[in-house]
Amino acid sequence: MTLMEKTHYSAWAEVDLRAIRHNYRELKKVVNLRTIEGPSQKRPLLRKGRSPGLLTVIKADAYGHGMLKIASTLDNLGVSFFGVSDVTEGVTLRKNGFKNAILLFESTLPSCAKEVVEYNLTPTVCTRTLASSLNTYAKALSRKADIHIKIDTGMGRLGIWYPEAYPFIRQIAKYDHLSIKGLYTHFPVADTDKNYTKNQIDQLYDLVKKLDNEAVIIPYVHAANSMGLVGYKSHILNLSRPGLMLYGLYPANFLKKRIKLDPAMSVKAKVIFVKKVIKGRGISYGHTFVAERDMMVATLPIGYSNGYMRCLSNKSHVLIQGKRCPVIGNVTMDQIMIDVSRLKNVKIGSEAVILGGQQKEMITADELARHANTINYEIVCSLGNLLPRVYLH
Repeated sequence: MTLMEKTHYSAWAEVDLRAIRHNYRELKKVVNLRTIEGPSQKRPLLRKGRSPGLLTVIKADAYGHGMLKIASTLDNLGVSFFGVSDVTEGVTLRKNGFKNAILLFESTLPSCAKEVVEYNLTPTVCTRTLASSLNTYAKALSRKADIHIKIDTGMGRLGIWYPEAYPFIRQIAKYDHLSIKGLYTHFPVADTDKNYTKNQIDQLYDLVKKLDNEAVIIPYVHAANSMGLVGYKSHILNLSRPGLMLYGLYPANFLKKRIKLDPAMSVKAKVIFVKKVIKGRGISYGHTFVAERDMMVATLPIGYSNGYMRCLSNKSHVLIQGKRCPVIGNVTMDQIMIDVSRLKNVKIGSEAVILGGQQKEMITADELARHANTINYEIVCSLGNLLPRVYLH
């Protein structure tokens, strides 16, 4: 959708593609400036023929920013490797003409193996059953299927447990129609426990070294998500996979001093009604807000059906005329009420900013996340996936 088309909507999300380009270039600088190294006091294990690279994460519809448009923007910047959630997202990219390598982060069901091979997707493998199914279909098509193997070094989600990884990989390496292109793990506490995270890096390093000694050479080894990429002096080898920071958000506040990013998403709405509310009247369901004075109240057409969470009731603000206006009363399914008493000339059609900047004020995803007792990831995913999107070029 173009900027001109947004006039058809009373609430929408704007995605600034310039910000995506800027953030990618800044992240790439971080990768290029780093020495690719293993744990301290150990010899770096740089995979032969592979320079440091970025796997850009565009899963969950690019964190609510729109997977196809973000993929196109990154493809024009020369990005060769995308990370998505599952087969559905991978196939969508292929059907829209993308030739890039595509890693599927979720563990794929064996029943989807045929589709994975046919569309030349790179699945995450952590079971022998999936490996066998992929090998069977690859053999039938007279090709080799690229795979990545996930090692669980502490996330407790997907992946083969670290102590079981070496024999598992040795077995998978024997399949004639599979090619192990990557080995990776995930950091669960990179923002809170540095020693634990460094131990994860040590474990992966030792596993790779052991495989190298057995001539099982895996080209890509990765673990560094956004937090791992910028928050640690040492990161795993030759592939980093930033997600959140690509969209201009930070996994930890201290990183704001290390890299300058621009938020890509703003959320806006138009005032659809304004009226005077006299002292003593309640606002919205449950009358959780009662006017303590005569006031002017504006209604905006956004609510929890659009991703604006009900737990933001009586806590958050929006921007109108560059000033903060509190949300009053409970957030409803598709509308919120705003106290605009201190503003002049608020009328139907006036623009409000729910997320983003207006004049000198800013409502950030981090601010909304604090009010909602959640994380900034959830804020942009919720709003971006449930509102029409307008792209600014």
